[in-house]
Amino acid sequence: MSEELLERVRRLEDRNAIEELLARYGNACDDRDMEALAGCFARDFEFDSVAGHSVGRDAAMAYYGERLGSYGVTLHIPHTLVLEELEEDTARGVVLSSAEMEIEHEMFVTGFRYHDRYVRDEGRWRFRSRQVQAFYAMPLRELAGRLDPLRVRWPGTEPKAAPLPELLPSWQEFRGPRE
Repeated sequence: MSEELLERVRRLEDRNAIEELLARYGNACDDRDMEALAGCFARDFEFDSVAGHSVGRDAAMAYYGERLGSYGVTLHIPHTLVLEELEEDTARGVVLSSAEMEIEHEMFVTGFRYHDRYVRDEGRWRFRSRQVQAFYAMPLRELAGRLDPLRVRWPGTEPKAAPLPELLPSWQEFRGPRE
């Protein structure tokens, strides 16, 4: 096989492995399989959550243990992956996702994007970092009708504006003269 063809096959295999990582993450969260979830993160994994900025797999597992422990049934659904960069051992992408979660005996729904960095670690693709931006997060009963700007409504927090899509430059340019 030519070098070019080998490189194309490697890139396809890497993309497939990253897409499987997204599915493994969702399954591990929903199954409360903490060992599988830990396997999704690099040792120096970084993420931002409602608890703030965290660094390290152990910090992530402490957060997820507490957070998932407060939920009932969950369903995490990665929809699409746009790989913006794919090198031999690093990658960067944007994942459109949604989730359904039972929180305090009520069904919550959320639509969001992850801005991910991936790293090949011990021969396997893992998350190096994840940053999430919400379109909405609220009780299912509140989703009907027009979405107002304060559509991030987690239990125990004040409602706040969602960063997506209104803060995107393309959205602002498109909507500017209309609003």
